[in-house]
Amino acid sequence: MNVKHFLRDSWLTGSYYLGISQLYNALKGRRRGIISYHNVLPVAQLLPFDVYNVDVTAGVFERQLIFLKKHFRVLPIAELENPKAEGLFLTVDDGMLNNYEILAPILEKQNMTALFAICPDFVNGNIPHIWRDHLFLLLQQAHGQQVWLPMNQFAAPYEVENENDLTRAFKTYVYEQKIADVYGMLRQICELNHWNYASIDNDPLRFRFMNWLQINNLAARGHGIASHTMSHRVLRFLPDEQKYDELAASKKELETQLNQPINTIVYPYGGVEIDAVSIKIAREVGYQTGLMNVQQHKLPVSRLTLPRFAFPPVANEPHLHAIASGYKFLGQKLLNF
Repeated sequence: MNVKHFLRDSWLTGSYYLGISQLYNALKGRRRGIISYHNVLPVAQLLPFDVYNVDVTAGVFERQLIFLKKHFRVLPIAELENPKAEGLFLTVDDGMLNNYEILAPILEKQNMTALFAICPDFVNGNIPHIWRDHLFLLLQQAHGQQVWLPMNQFAAPYEVENENDLTRAFKTYVYEQKIADVYGMLRQICELNHWNYASIDNDPLRFRFMNWLQINNLAARGHGIASHTMSHRVLRFLPDEQKYDELAASKKELETQLNQPINTIVYPYGGVEIDAVSIKIAREVGYQTGLMNVQQHKLPVSRLTLPRFAFPPVANEPHLHAIASGYKFLGQKLLNF
């Protein structure tokens, strides 16, 4: 731990046990907040791959929920579209199988509901994996081998020693080059390396998706369902007509499969990947609520750009309280933490 992190954690811990962060929460804390989750897994199946730091163990997840119930008001997800509702909401992105098998039962044990964001292309099997996961799985199979990747324009092979590092490097390349057809690029990578593009049999809880029967079952149990676009591509990089397809087609498919209106879009990534044109199209195709993954942004239409925050994969109460109350963000402004 570096000095900056040590000072931050000491400040948060001291503030919590002295009651300062609780006082801040009562006077100036957030009145409404949306928490984002992704994967909840048993410890034995928590893989080392977590490029985006979105995986959490089942035990830590449940302790976080218990903490939230103790210190905050966690609202039923049905209240999300009520702008006057004050409290915290829970959301879950990507629709992985662990959401149904592990995450949802823990929610229900704690009498909570959440919004599950779904990409129909994955549920329908049109695309085997989210692109970042797919590359990681391919590299995992090729560990110790030399592989051809686009970061150097396929000029020389890379030695696969650290799948995480290469996956991060590929993600950086996609962003720098503004790659729209990222799944087409994955197919090109597979062809050059003589790999099969099909789904890879590896940890179904982490890398496979729920099916429509399971998603319908979640809805019947009081959880909410939202669109996460069709295929989890970076909206900002897409031509306008493809943005429209990603947003409109996913809404239509979800409404057909669930026989209910889908009014909420949870933007993939939800930060710099979203532009004003995407927001405009989301409104045109009928979304009433849109969720980001950042606290602040400069995009229009506040109802379609609601902020979210995430917890780190820990159960440390001072840190969790600082995040949920907004006290940590005060420290970031005042103390550069």
